[in-house]
Amino acid sequence: MFDCEEARRWLLQARYTMKSVVVDLEGGFYSWACFKSHQAAEFALKSILRGVGAESFGHDLISLWRDAAGICRLLNDLHECIATLNKMYIPPRYPDAWAGGSVPYESYTRRDAEEAMHCAGDVLKAVEVCLGEVCENTGEED
Repeated sequence: MFDCEEARRWLLQARYTMKSVVVDLEGGFYSWACFKSHQAAEFALKSILRGVGAESFGHDLISLWRDAAGICRLLNDLHECIATLNKMYIPPRYPDAWAGGSVPYESYTRRDAEEAMHCAGDVLKAVEVCLGEVCENTGEED
């Protein structure tokens, strides 16, 4: 049995996080937009996994995606986006993830943030469609 309520909670958090990605992008906070895009995709993938009662711990999007794609076939074509987003968990936040004296905010551009946001949006859309097929109300707001 699919736990639509648990899936919905994770999906709502993914949507909320995507809203903050837009704000960060518009404000020029590109490293944060990249990290939050990773987070939004992670929450979306976990919504599928939590919905079926599968284990969904950790932050490795490739691993989460492999498991979720077995449930939501629409995710299968998103490997490139998942691979892009998977690189945006630690480096956008920690200065010691970078060699030399650079800091994360210097290393991310608007193009990086836009690509990350686009990829996270694609993951979210695929998950929304899949959840819509098994759950009547996924909590979509206007």
